[in-house]
Amino acid sequence: MCKQPHQLIWTDTERENDMSRGLIVLDPGHGQFGNAHTTREGFYEGTQNFILANVLKAQLEARGFEVLTTRPAIEDNPDLEARGKMAGENRAILFLSLHSNAPGSATPPEQYAAVRGAVTYYSIADPLRNADLATRLNDAVSVCMNTVNRGIKTRTYPDRPDLDYYGVLRHSVAYGCSCAMLIEHGFHTNPEDSAFLQDSDCLARLARVEADVLDDFFD
Repeated sequence: MCKQPHQLIWTDTERENDMSRGLIVLDPGHGQFGNAHTTREGFYEGTQNFILANVLKAQLEARGFEVLTTRPAIEDNPDLEARGKMAGENRAILFLSLHSNAPGSATPPEQYAAVRGAVTYYSIADPLRNADLATRLNDAVSVCMNTVNRGIKTRTYPDRPDLDYYGVLRHSVAYGCSCAMLIEHGFHTNPEDSAFLQDSDCLARLARVEADVLDDFFD
């Protein structure tokens, strides 16, 4: 059974009666107007990933998974702990945070728009298993988007090599879901990557590709 947005924790009875292949928590990064696309007015990282999450949710449910999203409504913007906590408290088999990227301050302004590509960060809590899934996802996303494959990475907290840097991954692990990763779906500052992310048909293709990877991995 699919929980309503205000009922975000399963009871033991519901879990015993559930015949799904497991619960996946999708986290559309940021809020509705988080991080504007620099290539076209009116598009935002938070909105485009909300759209992607909902198409991916439908694709995963069609394959037998139970799915919760951290932002049931587009205007929702829970804090990082609440996002990761949802996965742990509901005993999710995967926490997947959906984002797009922008160059760091070290990038010269004249190169800003040229930087592109997909990268996936995975939790150090279960490195071998997570690296396997992260590789499959990032390879599939790069091919689907026809963009640079920037590989998979881990990132730890400053002076804490045992702790994930990204709050959503850190809190997912802290509450009990160690299969946790964050995909940067290209750069919303790059013309080619952002054009893909602004196209609803392209997002639908991307959702199918990611669902296929998860379908195979959790088979």
